[in-house]
Amino acid sequence: MAQVSILKAFLAALVMAFLIAAASAQVSEAPSPSPTPDAGAGFSVTISNAAVGFSLIISLLAFFKV
Repeated sequence: MAQVSILKAFLAALVMAFLIAAASAQVSEAPSPSPTPDAGAGFSVTISNAAVGFSLIISLLAFFKV
């Protein structure tokens, strides 16, 4: 059984290395500048980072049933 888990770990590491290599290959040396935003085209963020963090912590605690 240990050989199967070692094989799975090796394959997972190989897939992760491939994904990282593919993602880093897409980054160019000098990216084009971002377009300027239109006036009034944005949206107001109505929830704070603290509320999102608190919700994430509560969700993780519920998921792990602590």
